[in-house]
Amino acid sequence: MLKFDRTKLWALGVTAGCCLASCSIKDDVQPAHMATIPENQSTVFASTATTAVSSKITVAGSTLQLGINGHPLGDQPYIQTPATKQISILQGMGMNWYRIDCMAQSDGTITVPHLLSPLLDAAAAGKVNILPMLYTRTMDLTKSQSYNYEAGKKLGTNFGAKYAKNFEYYDLGNDLTLDLLLPGKVGWSQYDFDRTKFNRTAAYLKGMDEGLKSQDPNAKTMISAGWLQYAFLRMCDTYGVKFNVVAYHWYSEMERLAPNYKINDITVKLGSLFPNKPIWITESNVRYSTQEQSIKEQNQNTFVSNFVAKCKANPQVKVLMFYELFDEPLKSAQEGSYGFLKWTIPYTSWAKKLVATNLTL
Repeated sequence: MLKFDRTKLWALGVTAGCCLASCSIKDDVQPAHMATIPENQSTVFASTATTAVSSKITVAGSTLQLGINGHPLGDQPYIQTPATKQISILQGMGMNWYRIDCMAQSDGTITVPHLLSPLLDAAAAGKVNILPMLYTRTMDLTKSQSYNYEAGKKLGTNFGAKYAKNFEYYDLGNDLTLDLLLPGKVGWSQYDFDRTKFNRTAAYLKGMDEGLKSQDPNAKTMISAGWLQYAFLRMCDTYGVKFNVVAYHWYSEMERLAPNYKINDITVKLGSLFPNKPIWITESNVRYSTQEQSIKEQNQNTFVSNFVAKCKANPQVKVLMFYELFDEPLKSAQEGSYGFLKWTIPYTSWAKKLVATNLTL
């Protein structure tokens, strides 16, 4: 999740004149430069609450757990914000999960161990779970299934050997469907995918899954899809990828358009397709708009509040994670508005958006 290719967000045809896709992670996690804070430099992290008022958002009365996506292994807002502070922010919003993007080197070691280590320590101390999204760095769709299986197995084995003590759940890749869909298809049928590319992708995921579990017998893995691309997950199941959790990405325009496809509740739809697997929504939020800030924050708050209520009502949904913790205006205008926190002084002073205020315990 370090660098998102948002140019593909609207690449999938949905209705005449409407296109969408879920967030795409395509680039390397290694940052262009490491802008760390000198040890002798104190940085003030001032929080100012938004003045807007609305109802509290809570998961009380349910087993649902909340979390959020972040980019603590490479992006400026996170590098400038100590890991202890990031975890403290999550705790303040009642969140149990922090989904982060991880790029493993050939020996399984994360590319930026000096950033991961303090995060793991802070998360353990704060009783916040880390969900690593492991990039499919060595997958090659131009090569055979056997090649990709072995490549995935090596990556999974080496990563598991290094980090089995730190993680229980592993997210295998992200938005892999975007490279597999045939033109004009949405992903609800096996015939919507390039079969050759799918087989190579599934072989890689099967290798990753088996490699991780060879080092961590208690590991639980998940594969993600979004919008109407649930056929991809069923195909992976049929192929023999033994993933444990259905991970899904669901954004505001998907929620708005889904009733056109007789889907009034995506969690119910997923439950009917995968009755024996828990469901995790690993990315969700309102989409970027050009409206004024107060309206954008109200729309974000409304979507999050309503979707939390929907997930609470379905006990098969175990975790709901939002994208993302901080605004990241350096990336793009779109990335500059997804955060639950906005910057008043980049990147030392932040303010809670309305949704963060209403999640605050």
